Amino acid sequence: MPGPRLMPDQVDFIMKMKVVEYSNSEIARKLGVTEGTIRYRIKRRLSGREDGRRLKRSLLERFRGVIEEWAKGYEDDRRRPTLKTLYAWLRRDQGYEGSYDAFRRYIRKACPQFHKKRAWVRVETPPGALSFVDWKEDVWVQMARAGNWVKVQALCFALGFSRKMVVRFSEKKDLEAFIHGHQEAFRVFGGLPRVVRTDCLKSAILRWQGQDSVLNESYRRYMHGLGVEVFPGRPGAPEDKGKMEKRIRDLFSRLDFRHRVFGDLAELQAQTDGLLTDLERQWRCGATGLSVAESFGYEKTHLRPLPSVFPVLPLKETRTRVRRDGTVYFDGNYYQVPGVFRDRSVLCVNTGQEIVVWHEGEVVERFAYLPGTRGMVRLSEQALEAPEVTLSAVVRRWGLEVARRQVEIYQEIIRRREA
Repeated sequence: MPGPRLMPDQVDFIMKMKVVEYSNSEIARKLGVTEGTIRYRIKRRLSGREDGRRLKRSLLERFRGVIEEWAKGYEDDRRRPTLKTLYAWLRRDQGYEGSYDAFRRYIRKACPQFHKKRAWVRVETPPGALSFVDWKEDVWVQMARAGNWVKVQALCFALGFSRKMVVRFSEKKDLEAFIHGHQEAFRVFGGLPRVVRTDCLKSAILRWQGQDSVLNESYRRYMHGLGVEVFPGRPGAPEDKGKMEKRIRDLFSRLDFRHRVFGDLAELQAQTDGLLTDLERQWRCGATGLSVAESFGYEKTHLRPLPSVFPVLPLKETRTRVRRDGTVYFDGNYYQVPGVFRDRSVLCVNTGQEIVVWHEGEVVERFAYLPGTRGMVRLSEQALEAPEVTLSAVVRRWGLEVARRQVEIYQEIIRRREA
């Protein structure tokens, strides 16, 4: 009886071994088959006849057309679904009743393009050039007591050259936490990279266009103030920041949240920082072959110096539309802007020191922040002095006088209240 099916290269191996006078038993032991299988293969090859099993038509041949159509639908996608997805579709919608092993063997023979693997090039970045950033979302930890599961967010950073990593935990995953995490990471790094590579996060990117991507205005303004460029990775392409993805897996696979209870977020942060310090003495840097800790010591000297004062994080910001009277309503007050911005969308930001109105990345107006005011109309000298505004000389003069003295009047009233 014929032996088990062997691959063509195994049959070639049998014939080469016979040329150098190996016995059938010796060849069988090397291939893990019976001696009878070897005799059958040699006899078949010497006879010149085709293996009837190879000529037998597969039951999957009748599905070949739909399989090719399925593959064609994904040929332009960077990530095609797995073979098991195709197998499940054939069983569910096309009536295939065979086994997955038979299906896999057929695909390997009839559709070899399914098994082609994409090639890539390994690249290392110069010291101080690049930092990656990404969220590790929805991390469940036990806080305060066993069984009290709390969901936290982890913002992760890694330098491209040395692989130095920083993780900052927070309760929220909003813009404020995103920007604050950058500031904390830069302080730990002790300097600024030239470029930050981020995922297509809503906190960072409004529209992806490569290096010309449209950034979230607040994030763009903050990074511009630091002189750091932002180069987002492609949507749905985690390999664009593979070093970051690998570091996140390496770290969080070592954090045993199931059996650990943390007193609070500060304790979780401290213990994670301690683990990172230990790991970075063991982890290796691909660019140097030395430890991450030692390589970071070198890269740190190539980072740009930290600013003496970081850009101010806004207390509040809102995008709104300029009203027909030339004012925008923000945080309880009205702020006057030049008439050319009527009906346009502007971004109002409260920095804690002033109210700044932005339009398409440019500052439209600035007003001193006056806490405790409600319903106040903050006048703009620029808007009142515009020649296209139809006002008599007296009315314009009165308006300008109030605009110039509003802060002074406010402060005088406050002093009287306190007296």
